Amino acid sequence: MARQRHKPIEASLFSQLREEVHRRFAPHRHSALLYALITAFVARPLIGDTGAGYLLFSVALVFLLLVALYNINVDELVGERGLLLTQAKHRRLLGWMLAIAAGLERIATIFVHNPMLDMAGTIIWFLFVVFIAASQLRSVLRQREVTGQTICMAVSVYLLFGFAWALLYALIYQRHPEAFSGIVTGTQVRPTEFQHLFPIFGYFSLTTLSTIGFGDITPLTIQARYAAVAEGIAGQFYLAILVARLVGMQMTQSPSQDAAQKAFDSGTEGR
Repeated sequence: MARQRHKPIEASLFSQLREEVHRRFAPHRHSALLYALITAFVARPLIGDTGAGYLLFSVALVFLLLVALYNINVDELVGERGLLLTQAKHRRLLGWMLAIAAGLERIATIFVHNPMLDMAGTIIWFLFVVFIAASQLRSVLRQREVTGQTICMAVSVYLLFGFAWALLYALIYQRHPEAFSGIVTGTQVRPTEFQHLFPIFGYFSLTTLSTIGFGDITPLTIQARYAAVAEGIAGQFYLAILVARLVGMQMTQSPSQDAAQKAFDSGTEGR
């Protein structure tokens, strides 16, 4: 009997703790995803090729994975509820499958060093990042007002584009090392390791996405060249569409705010 009494109490405490965490974290989940992305990008380059760099990079990836999953699980539902609930259930299932596979890959790389595992890990993380980017882009396009979280979400999508293409370049390089010129490989690790390739192709991806194009790394094969061109086009189209979308939301939002303010002022004067 005592054990049966303790179980409902423990379940109630866990439920209250989960609701409290959700209440505090949910309004800031998009900014948390942005911080996780920035951490994942800067962790390895700032620490370097030391063991601490690899560890911090893995921790940053796991943090990114958890925050991204949370964003999927609490995604807003706008539209026909029954259909959206079914779609949300499928998205969560797919997200959890990819996240579990990505998490297991991070653990496996601690104990096993194999080129096939490196390539499989790159593919898994690429699919996961593409999935998260598509989910966040869908949320950005469904927003109805411009807030700080909307801006964080929009910037996160832009960085997720860079993240996804960095993984794509790494995958191309793992299959065809001659696909890029200007890749300087380290002597302490294999040149095809995911941890070593990400900071290099993360730099190349961001310069391509922003159309800076320093030219120190050059795609040589047809696959690498078209991937780089596609990223540059996607980055420019996204910025153009995003700016138009945000301006449109702001213009729609301003008249409604003015009307609400006038109604409030009229009610105050009447009193």
